[in-house]
Amino acid sequence: MRTGRASRLFQPARFTEAARRLPNPGQGWYQICTYDLGAPFDPAGTFLERDAMALVRVDIGCCRNEALGPGRLDNLRAILRFFDESGVDVILRIAYDFEGRGLEREPELFSRVREHMEELAPVLREFEDRIVIFQGLLVGSWGEMHQSRFLSAGRLRELEAAFRSGGNRRTWLAVRRPAFLRMLAGPGEFPDGLFTRRLCLFNDALGGSETDMGTYGWKARASASWEEPWVRADELEFMKKACAFAPFGGETVPPEDGRTPSWRETAALLGGLGLSYLNRQHDARALERWRETPCRMWRGGPWAGASLYDYIGGHMGFRFLIRQASVRPSEGGGGPVLSVEIENTGFGNLLQEARAELLLRGGDGTLTRREPDWDARSWLRGSRTVCRTRVPPGAGALYLSLRRKWDGRAILFANQTEESGREGPMVLLGTMLHTGEEPE
Repeated sequence: MRTGRASRLFQPARFTEAARRLPNPGQGWYQICTYDLGAPFDPAGTFLERDAMALVRVDIGCCRNEALGPGRLDNLRAILRFFDESGVDVILRIAYDFEGRGLEREPELFSRVREHMEELAPVLREFEDRIVIFQGLLVGSWGEMHQSRFLSAGRLRELEAAFRSGGNRRTWLAVRRPAFLRMLAGPGEFPDGLFTRRLCLFNDALGGSETDMGTYGWKARASASWEEPWVRADELEFMKKACAFAPFGGETVPPEDGRTPSWRETAALLGGLGLSYLNRQHDARALERWRETPCRMWRGGPWAGASLYDYIGGHMGFRFLIRQASVRPSEGGGGPVLSVEIENTGFGNLLQEARAELLLRGGDGTLTRREPDWDARSWLRGSRTVCRTRVPPGAGALYLSLRRKWDGRAILFANQTEESGREGPMVLLGTMLHTGEEPE
């Protein structure tokens, strides 16, 4: 029988999930690092936390009445080069104000804001792989796009065009409110246009109030225009579609009404929005509540009893879990075919291209490698994907590894069978017992 032949080819490993946070690239907890573009960059003044992204805030308020100029742009290059050479992925926010005085500190003329963005664009292009997300469009208090004169749909579109003018096509551009996203992309461009233009959202008041401190509005979708803020329920439905294939993150704050949502309610909200990254320090009160809230799962599982804080930390962004693997003889010859079922149990998706590799370790320790043509960006959150390829020839332990393509950084799986050695992290799929077709 076919099943018997397959069982003589391959013995699969046991696939169980490890309840741990995976320090994978382009997602997770972040720290904040703030710089003044008018002051020379000193790397000794920056302490980088382990396994964290960095929200790099760059204050350009000193230039509100003049061009940035080559010297300040070189200073920005030095800042970004430091993070690039340190291997730290960046969320970048460049703004005129980080003190809550947006109207006072931004330029009087919009032409100056546009000029600054056009000056920045070529520098951002140089680091477009390292800068995963660019937050805001320079204006507003704290760079959060409120308390500004320059928030009309036309001006936001001009700033988006200036941002892309340097050739940057891979960094995501995040705006603060869903209404701003709709100003940038009209009904005819939603939702596909958001992905092709790399547009997304950030929210620095997650859970704070019915409107998340002004993120949403008070009009129902049925009685509001496309570009107006909508009530929370309608905005959340919009965001689930807008964030389906995009990064989303920011900061959480305690609810104004003092209510503490259940762990399921919080996890469902963040999962529905595709949470990819979050401030690891603010708000300390909200984060402490999460640490004190256990995940009560009636059916058990690896996360049963874990804190909500650990659960969220473990599920931000993508989380790839191998569910099963099998090898079958090829129908038309050419060697056995491997099938691997991979589930993305995370809140979000992989944003940057990755390279998968199969490694077969023979009894003498030699390695045979093969790169299957798999695109891990298609392993979408909440779904399972079956990937197939021919296995390398030989007998021995068969492993799978995954690395981000542009810098080779390892991408970890959530399986307990993941190993780390000279070849880097890889997951044991099973043991090839025999290769080649067997006689009937």
